[in-house]
Amino acid sequence: MAVLYLDALKCVTSEDWTGQDEPAIHLGGHGVVKTLQVEEGGEYNVDVTVHFTNEIAVTLVEKDDPDPDDNLGRKVISDKQGNRSVVFKRDGAHYELSYSVE
Repeated sequence: MAVLYLDALKCVTSEDWTGQDEPAIHLGGHGVVKTLQVEEGGEYNVDVTVHFTNEIAVTLVEKDDPDPDDNLGRKVISDKQGNRSVVFKRDGAHYELSYSVE
């Protein structure tokens, strides 16, 4: 069994044109594990740890109340050990999620 540590989420370009984005991190089988309030150019501590086997899906969704939420992408993380990052680019947004697997 592998351990996934979600370290930080960097907002390179926000999805919303005004105000803050509210990205929610979904992990397969765990639901929403973290929701943040972010501004463009900021980097934010995520600090989430989960156990998984083989691989786990990570989906980033930008909450848009009262409008429908924006799915910013889905990435699959394998159980290969090391420090990495995944990039989410959709709907004009650009996010980078750093993580490690042990």
